[in-house]
Amino acid sequence: MSTLDGLFKALAVVALSSLSAASENVSTANAGFPAAAPSATTMPTLEVAATNTLTLNSAHSFDITLSATDQRTGHSGEGQAIPQNDIFGYFSIPTLTGNAANPEVFVKILDASGIGQGYWVFYGGLTDLEYTLSVQENSTGTIKRYHKSPGSSGGGFDTSGFDTPQGDPAETAPCSPASPALSSGEAPSGSEHTLTLNSAHAFDIILDATDQRTGHSGEGQAIPQNDIFGYFSIPTLTGNAANPEVFVKILDASGIGQGYWVFFGGLTDLDYTLSVRENATGHVKSYHKAGGSACGGFDTSGFDLIATPTPTPTPSSGSPVIVNVAQSGAMTFSPSTAVIHAGDTVQWNFKDDTGYHSTTSGTCTFDPYGYGGGGCTPLPGSVNWDSGQRLGGDQFSWLFSTAGSYRYYCSVHGDMMTGTIRVNP
Repeated sequence: MSTLDGLFKALAVVALSSLSAASENVSTANAGFPAAAPSATTMPTLEVAATNTLTLNSAHSFDITLSATDQRTGHSGEGQAIPQNDIFGYFSIPTLTGNAANPEVFVKILDASGIGQGYWVFYGGLTDLEYTLSVQENSTGTIKRYHKSPGSSGGGFDTSGFDTPQGDPAETAPCSPASPALSSGEAPSGSEHTLTLNSAHAFDIILDATDQRTGHSGEGQAIPQNDIFGYFSIPTLTGNAANPEVFVKILDASGIGQGYWVFFGGLTDLDYTLSVRENATGHVKSYHKAGGSACGGFDTSGFDLIATPTPTPTPSSGSPVIVNVAQSGAMTFSPSTAVIHAGDTVQWNFKDDTGYHSTTSGTCTFDPYGYGGGGCTPLPGSVNWDSGQRLGGDQFSWLFSTAGSYRYYCSVHGDMMTGTIRVNP
């Protein structure tokens, strides 16, 4: 059998961005998301209206249903609703997967009326099944439908509200296949930032995210669900540690002659990098999602792509890893997270001709209400660099000889402009 023929009988993964994240981070000039201050709220778990109906936002309720088709067999089935709280829940599809507890498609509804908008819909499914999601605003009877084509890992966010009836179902945007970077080394870990799955053959997973509009960066906070499935919130960017942002699932496919499969996805428009380390071998795969995208991915290629890990690769003479500083006037380091090997050199190219910036090792405390008001602390130890404040046309380089994760910031803009260098052995 082919890899994908049996793939989704076991699992699917999705992720969903909280609108507290979007509203805190996004301006009307960028992607149509209005800005608002973050808030953390207690959200009670709801009962579903019926087995196949997910009801969200009890104060102004929406009924949501899912229908799916396996394009390989022609079999169809309805989603089974699994509510999580007042704004968030997901569907399994037991008639197609044989597992009622298997998460397939996630949905979130946010009330944006407080900032002059309507109700926003976030949805997504890291399943290759074809599906249609129907969302009914109960007070008006208006229904919106969202269709995902077979084979895609895409999702979407809809901020247009329910004032105008919809015509044809909205289609998810096309997504490219997952293209992981495979290396050998340590995935930086910490109890609250590391998601460990598949205890019999463990994988440690971490998340780094950046708001491409502000340059703010933050680590994911791990929220495990069971032995093969969990998700991350990003409280340093959203202000709410309970908000699900990126979902991950690991499946052991050795029973059908395959390796370990990775499913991931994020219904957030934030830029993020997910790093998955197979602890038995030290092999690390990194998956990157660009800012503004609603894509996720599934990777069935396993972790045996390199036969002999090289702990300390020889630096590429004259080929440093480039990080652009304030390109096109944006207060960002690009890429926000650079993944390199011990012995590699990073070169920061300063692009802003009108303002000063720096690359300074250290960490910052995020302040959502102040202009760089969170405060930054230089990085202690031997890996402690500072370019000084520079204009466009300048360059600064640093050789990284020790594996680890190194955060840095701009001394002019503080927590508004941060980045990470991740060094694998």
